[in-house]
Parts: sequence; structure tokens; C-alpha cells
Amino acid sequence: MPDIGNYTAQTTLVLGEAGKYFALLVFAVLAIRLWRRWTRTSAADKLKSLLLAFTATVIAAAIGYFSMCQSLGKLYSYYGMEAFHAGRLLQALSLFESSEKFWNSPDAQGQKGVCLLLSGNAPAGLPLIEAAKARRKGAGTPFENFYEGLYYFTQGQTAKSVPLLQAASADQTYSWSVVKIFAVMELEANHPEDAAALMKPFMAAEVTEMDQAFIVASLKLADGKKAEAQALLDKFATGDLSPMWKTRFEKLRAKIQQ
Repeated sequence: MPDIGNYTAQTTLVLGEAGKYFALLVFAVLAIRLWRRWTRTSAADKLKSLLLAFTATVIAAAIGYFSMCQSLGKLYSYYGMEAFHAGRLLQALSLFESSEKFWNSPDAQGQKGVCLLLSGNAPAGLPLIEAAKARRKGAGTPFENFYEGLYYFTQGQTAKSVPLLQAASADQTYSWSVVKIFAVMELEANHPEDAAALMKPFMAAEVTEMDQAFIVASLKLADGKKAEAQALLDKFATGDLSPMWKTRFEKLRAKIQQ
């Protein structure tokens, strides 16, 4: 199924960029025509023609400058997100910083904050995310909400985590990840039936991710299916697990052996 949200965002971006450079073209042509007109005007109209030509030139230059800065900011932000999703946090951080230098947008500020947060520098990252939200009158992007919510989840601060993750789940990009995190919360609160209800639409899906394996294995264990639970955990070597999941896997393996 086509991603309508992504298609709409890309169309809006293309139209916005086209609009900026069309305006630049219009004022550039106007400025050229006015300068040519100035050379042919009579002495009485020279000053007026000069002011018109100069004004059009300044407007064209301003549109060109700000258009280039904004476009470069968006370009660096785009490649920053590509690096981020590829797991290259330091490269992503550098690209987001470059984006912010060209165009100091709240999105670039929030993206930089997320990189710092996930790099272990929460004291620097969280204020940047909050500052970005403040510039949008308190609204965070799904990207900011998800990773800030994920951070609070890893810190055991569920009360702060849940509202952020709920907000992020409205974006299809993060909805599946949020379902899994909420299922883990229910399991750790000893509510396997609630976790099963959350995961019910996805239980037939192939288990390919460590968090998914942890959830399904926990539900299998709750049903007394120890062998199936163990088989799911064995798909992921301990050395391949992130610190967040390594402890959880070890505890679940211990429960299976009891």
C-alpha cells in the first residue's frame, strides 16, 4: 500500500522548493529588465528607475540567499536522517549541526538533541529537544517524541515515556515499535494478558527482531511453552544484543530454565 503521508510530505517539499526558486527567477528577471530600463530612461526619471532596479535586485538577492540556506539546511537534514537510520550517530550529529548552521530550524535542533540523547549525553540532548518543542509552541515531531519516549523507557520512567510514545505512534513509521514497547511494559508489570492483546494482530508475523523475540518468547513462556520460548531466544546470540535487551534476555532465559 502506498505511504500517503510520505507522498504528501515529499510533494509539499517539492512544491515549496519550486515556489521559492520560481519567485527568485521572477525577481531576477524583473531586476534585469529594470536595470536595462534605467539605462534608457531620461535624466528626470533616472533616480526613480534606479531605486526600482536596486529594490528588485535586493529582493532577488534576499530570496536567493534565504532559499539557498534553507535548501542546504534541508539537504543536510535529509542526509543526517539517512546516517541516523544507518546507525552512524556521530556522522548524523555532524550533518544535523551543519543543517542548523545553514537554517536554524526547530527540526534541526531537535534532531541534534536526539543524536546527543542516544549517544549517552542526555544533559545536552534533552534541553535541545525541549527547546525545539518550545519553538513549535510545545509540539514535538514524531521523531523527537519516539526517541525521547524510548530514552525514558530505558530509564524506567514510564510516566514520562508513555505520553511521548503515544504521540509518536500516530506516525506509521513508529507505530509498530511503540506497540512492542507497550507490550514489554505490560510484561514487566506482570500483565501478560494485556501484552498478548497488544500483540495479537502481529503474532503470526515472522520473528526477526530482538524485541519482538523477547515479547513472543515471554508470551510463550506464560502459556507454558518453554521449548518454543527458548527456540525464539536462541535466534539471537547474547553478543548481538544491545545492553537494553541483554539483561532482559538473560532474565527470561533464567525463568525458562527454572
